[in-house]
Amino acid sequence: MGVLPLHATGKVRIICPSKAKEPYKQVIAELSLRSGVQVDFVKSVKASADQIFLDECGAPLTLDELKKLLLDNPVFVVGGPDGLSNPSDPKYSLGPYTLNHQIAIIVLLDLIFRVKFPNHPYNSH
Repeated sequence: MGVLPLHATGKVRIICPSKAKEPYKQVIAELSLRSGVQVDFVKSVKASADQIFLDECGAPLTLDELKKLLLDNPVFVVGGPDGLSNPSDPKYSLGPYTLNHQIAIIVLLDLIFRVKFPNHPYNSH
C-alpha cells in the first residue's frame, strides 16, 4: 500500500451533525489526535465539493480506495443519529449495516490511521 505523501496527512476532516457523547467522546479525541484528523461535530452540514458522504448503501470503502481519497484531503461526512438528510454522491460505506454515528467515526479514524501509518506496530495485529 505504501506511505502517503506529506501533503496528504494534515487536512483530512470528519464532520458529523451531532454531538459526541461519553464514552465515545474520549476515544474519538484520542484517535483524532493519533491519526491527525480533525473531527467536528456541527449543527448542520453545508454541502461542498470536497465532501465524501458515508452511508450504508454506498460503495464499499476499501483501504486502497481510502488511500486514494486521502491524497485529496477530503472532508468525510458521517450522518448523525437520524442519518443524512440529503446525502450527495459519491457515497461510500463502512459496511452493509447501520452504525451508531460515533462508532462510524471511530472506525473511520482507525482505518485512516492504518492507511497513514502502514508500518506502525499497531497494524501488525
